[in-house]
Amino acid sequence: MKILFFLIFFSFIVPQITYGSEISAISEKELFGPNDWIKIFLNIDGYSGGDVNWNATQPDGATVSGTITSLQASKTTHTIVRNAFDNQFGHWKIEYLYNDVKKLVDVEVEPLIVSVSTDKLSYGPGDIATVQFSTNYYDPNFAKAEFLYLKILDDKGTTAKLIKDIKIKVSQPNITSRFSMFDLLKYNSPGNYHAVVNYYNIQVDVPFVVYDINSKTIFLGSDKTLYDPGNSVEINIVIPDLSGNSGVLTITSPSGKVNTKTISIMSSLTRVQFDGITSSEIGTYTVRFDYGGNIATKTFDVLIESLAKPTLSAFDIDIFLDKSQYRPGEIINATIITSKLIENNIVYWFEDPSGNHGEQISLVTYASNTFTIPHMSEINSLQGSWKIHVKYGTVESFAVFGISGEPVSSEKMPVSVPDWIRNNAHWWIEEQITDDDFATGLEFMIKEKIILIPNLVTSDSSEAHIPDWVKNTTRWWVDGLISDQEFANGIKFLVISDIIQV
Repeated sequence: MKILFFLIFFSFIVPQITYGSEISAISEKELFGPNDWIKIFLNIDGYSGGDVNWNATQPDGATVSGTITSLQASKTTHTIVRNAFDNQFGHWKIEYLYNDVKKLVDVEVEPLIVSVSTDKLSYGPGDIATVQFSTNYYDPNFAKAEFLYLKILDDKGTTAKLIKDIKIKVSQPNITSRFSMFDLLKYNSPGNYHAVVNYYNIQVDVPFVVYDINSKTIFLGSDKTLYDPGNSVEINIVIPDLSGNSGVLTITSPSGKVNTKTISIMSSLTRVQFDGITSSEIGTYTVRFDYGGNIATKTFDVLIESLAKPTLSAFDIDIFLDKSQYRPGEIINATIITSKLIENNIVYWFEDPSGNHGEQISLVTYASNTFTIPHMSEINSLQGSWKIHVKYGTVESFAVFGISGEPVSSEKMPVSVPDWIRNNAHWWIEEQITDDDFATGLEFMIKEKIILIPNLVTSDSSEAHIPDWVKNTTRWWVDGLISDQEFANGIKFLVISDIIQV
């Protein structure tokens, strides 16, 4: 009896000892979303009560810690409350400590990706700017979705006057917002601006340029669009209306290295040669020219020769417009420059803001790699962003322009006959080309409304018929004795009178 009492008494005074505790910590997901709470399924085999301590090292090195006070049946779901505002994207390390037992678990949080772009680099007064926003995280439940904030700032970081900030719920991955340049220019000056987007704690800054309709247009071109390493680069600067003696040309390499040069401007066309600029880096280079408060940009690429596309042409087409913005009914003058002559025929057509392509127009050019296409836009043209497409041989290129504002009456538009038609006329007088070749130029002027002929009936004949004495009138025009308007009026009379058949 004494022995039994001793054993019972001894069992009360000996402390309890935890043997073989083991911690299991399993992440709810392999990859948590940018805005997700982190959840860990915790299980302690041999749990006998007491606190479980935890310490989490975040991606930026900062730590958070806490205590789990009790486990039900040795299990619990540990939740670290966080969201995308903390910017803690990437690798987390979470350590659990129970008595002397430790467990380390690694967790990954997906980065929040925000992309913002504008549809153009520069805008005129009649343009509508489109800002495209995309992200990898959104909440389809509109009520719970986080806001996106869009501000328009000037180059000094000041909010544009009387332009309301845009606030949009992000309930879908792609969002488009638009704002009017007309509204922006009501109370703000032309110049450099920034579309600044904030989503959670991510900020994206997209620069763009707003120009006045009266600003001087600058055109930038290059002798090629694709270069091999080591090639020289020729930049062509076209300024139709000169207002200063110099400008600043900047070439930025793919890595951001900047090469700046002050360029003397003595004429409307300036060619600048750069040697060795393509030797160091492969990728896309950006060219920028600042002149009298106006800016023009373009890009070119440098590729390893073996990476060049097999279909790449050995020549290029550059298109220069006399303006970037036109009114309906106004004449659009496009100057085409090719790096070399390969054939006599060139084709062009227009694409309206809805993406509809117009009739392809073919014209003949001889012995010159530079020529001008004048095109009278329709009075009822769709207003918005247009393209002129040009095809020469197998190479195609295009230029973008805008049509907006009140229509211009054709009666008020001065007649301007392209130089290539004057060249054709000279060759026709000298009998170097046929009547058919010269008639092609006349057909072009009629089709482009340089010569307006109502109810024109096209001749059924496969050959044009032009009396020899018409060459006298044409010679007067070629020699500058009569104006473009007088020549066009004369041709109009001869066609209407059926003296010339085209």
